[in-house]
Amino acid sequence: MIKQFLLPAVAMTLLATGCQSTGSCDRFAKADANKDGKLTSNEASDFIVIGVFESLDVNKDGTLSLSECAVEGAPATVKNFAKRDLNKDGFVTRQEAIAYARKHGMVQKEFPAADKNKDGYLSREEVIAFYGSKEGKPN
Repeated sequence: MIKQFLLPAVAMTLLATGCQSTGSCDRFAKADANKDGKLTSNEASDFIVIGVFESLDVNKDGTLSLSECAVEGAPATVKNFAKRDLNKDGFVTRQEAIAYARKHGMVQKEFPAADKNKDGYLSREEVIAFYGSKEGKPN
């Protein structure tokens, strides 16, 4: 589900780029939950998952149904949805999505490549450099 919708470079783009529609906003700062100027893999993952979750939650009830996540013609959707529905109640909560992504998500796989100095954190510069290595410099 979430992994299908975002490529790793696109996910990091959420952190690296500014907001076009509202002028300048600082997504990196928003992702930096503890405001220490660097991102842990969980902070990066949570920020991306919350953004995707909120965009998919069409009825804004705080849960995702299979129909909100379904991609027509994508048979893996049901399987991927079931993996994230940890309590098997037919809905994925934001906490379930976060928990799944922290363990299995794309950020966990891409984080080591972005963490050039191998300190376990991403600086703003590392995020921008990683994005640039995949897609070119952000606007």
